[in-house]
Order: sequence, then structure tokens, then C-alpha cells
Amino acid sequence: MKNRDIGYLIKAINDKLKVRADAELKDCDLTLSQSRVLAFLNSCGGQATQKEIEDFMEVSHPTVVGIVTRMEQKGHVVSWIDPKDRRNKIVQITEQSAAIGRDMQRRVAANEKRMLESLSEEDIETLTGWLTTIYDNLSRYEPE
Repeated sequence: MKNRDIGYLIKAINDKLKVRADAELKDCDLTLSQSRVLAFLNSCGGQATQKEIEDFMEVSHPTVVGIVTRMEQKGHVVSWIDPKDRRNKIVQITEQSAAIGRDMQRRVAANEKRMLESLSEEDIETLTGWLTTIYDNLSRYEPE
């Protein structure tokens, strides 16, 4: 593995996390992106605007519209036009999916603990700093 570049390793780690998440989410009829929306909505008291979801997930408006539409079809969320600002759409988690959202938060924490189990607190702090720096570096440049 030592001949692989950092970008490859980050992608390979992400792929492993996605495979694990997809397997865990299969019973809930959710995708990884949909589970992130549920966890986000739970962290926001059960509802947020589509714009807030876009900002959280760092994806485009059409992508969020597609995710929310599929989640509505499955009964995970309901949405409506904000009566105070008709440009906004509010998305709310359904009761049946609130528990799933809380479970997603627990699973994320458990997977993170497993992923970092052989690292010290100092190692984790250092790694977090490095990854944040890499993310910020990439965020400064738009694709050409």
C-alpha cells in the first residue's frame, strides 16, 4: 500500500465507508445520502430548508431535490413551501423515520470509533487537523 498516493487512499477509505454504510442501510431502504439527510434533520430539531440541506451536504439544488423527492416517496420526510418565503421549501422528518435518523447518528459514531480505534487522542487531533487543511486547500480552488 505504500506506493499509493494520498488522493487514492482517501478515495479508498471513502469507498470502504460507503460499502459498510450501504450494507447497514439496506434494511431501512435508504441510501447513504438519504441517511445523512435524516441525521442532519434530527440534528436540526426535525426540519430544515432544502437550502440548509444543500449547504450541509455541499451538493447542488437539483441533487437535494432528487434526494428529498425519493425520501418523500418512501415516507421518510414531508416537505412544503415556506409560507413566509415561497422561494424556500421546508423538509421535515416523519415520526417513523426520526428513530432511523437517531440510529444513523449512533452508527456514524460507532463506525468512526471503529475506524480510529488504534489511534491515540493526539493522533486523532493531528489527523483531523491535516484533513481539515487538505479540505480547505481544495475548497479554495474551483475546477477548471
